[in-house]
Amino acid sequence: MIKVLQCSSCGKIHSIPGYHCKSCKSEKLDETEVPGKGTLYTYSTVHVPLATHEKEAPYTVAIIELEGGCKITGRILGTVDKLSVGLLVEVNEIKDEVYIFRLSD
Repeated sequence: MIKVLQCSSCGKIHSIPGYHCKSCKSEKLDETEVPGKGTLYTYSTVHVPLATHEKEAPYTVAIIELEGGCKITGRILGTVDKLSVGLLVEVNEIKDEVYIFRLSD
């Protein structure tokens, strides 16, 4: 499950943090959880990381469009050869506040 904000005026979901609904501009946002499933929106493989992540490189950073419509950033498991925009993915784990996604079965 992924924590998101849901507008109590129009029902749209938004990634955290948020201060108003991007759709209707209401400030009435409630924290809720949605299933950690979505679609690979875009991705990029990092080959030259910051010094703090050198041991993890190369790794792939992705933007995932959740089933409810909002987009979040995380890492995605799997080789770049198997990735393409539009693939179904789901949360594998949350590590150090980073969403780690894997390809859906």
